[in-house]
Amino acid sequence: MNRRFKAALVAAFALFAAAGIWAAPSAFGPYKFTAVALLVPSRGVNVPAVFTVPEKAGSLPLVVMAHGHGGSKEENGGFTAIAEALAARGVASVRMDFPGCGASSEPFTANTVSNMLADMEAARAYVTARAPIDLANIGVFGYSMGGRLAVLSAAKGYRSLGLLAPVGTDGPDAMYVFMGGKDAYAGLSAKAKAEGHVLFTTPFGQVQDLSAAWFFDNEAAKGLAAVSSFTGPILFVTGDADTIIPYSVIEATASAAKASSGIEIVGVAGADHGYGFYGGDPAIKPQVVESIASFFALTLR
Repeated sequence: MNRRFKAALVAAFALFAAAGIWAAPSAFGPYKFTAVALLVPSRGVNVPAVFTVPEKAGSLPLVVMAHGHGGSKEENGGFTAIAEALAARGVASVRMDFPGCGASSEPFTANTVSNMLADMEAARAYVTARAPIDLANIGVFGYSMGGRLAVLSAAKGYRSLGLLAPVGTDGPDAMYVFMGGKDAYAGLSAKAKAEGHVLFTTPFGQVQDLSAAWFFDNEAAKGLAAVSSFTGPILFVTGDADTIIPYSVIEATASAAKASSGIEIVGVAGADHGYGFYGGDPAIKPQVVESIASFFALTLR
């Protein structure tokens, strides 16, 4: 990226950014990069986001990143590392905080599939209108619940699909373990629908106020139908110690992707649902980051 374009890019984003540039140049890749904090207009609110862009001439491929349930656009450094690894390979990315997460100003009751899908589309439209993005080379990536969002979004002009432990199947089935079992899920759902919301404590100790719409949206989700129509390449990353999204969910989702031009499943030994982002073996996170960044670098060109 030449100095003139870089200055123009930063100036354009500065009109809307919540903060300035904070990332240092990459020390491990061929491209230096810049990260810009954004406030993306969506649904009548401003959604905190980060656009990470390599200093590379010409049009750029882009990956839209969706974090997990109750996570954030950083995912304790995991998503930051993926964005930087992508940029080092010449791939831009945009990632956002969903309602009630990270720097979001909204309550968690606004955290619904419908709202999160809208925010992903708004973020993609925002950066493609302001940076030289190659519209034929845009991928989507999601982690856990973000994987559900990525699958449901995949047919909206995305070329490749990357999934880290995705909620890829239909309805709430893949979430039963996380929610304490099928009966516990049913009780939470019934209470939310009767009272408008319900308090839920995750297996990781996070207390969340789930709206009735959260349950309705997830129960209506048809991930298998969505992935079955996607024609581009798909990456699945899964851990053999992941009890939240076990391999059976990965297998069912991959088996449904019959139109895909190619499916890659990467197993990470010893990885639980935190995938090295939230502690555990320090060797796990680099494996996860490398597999995702390499996949998009190869498929978005």
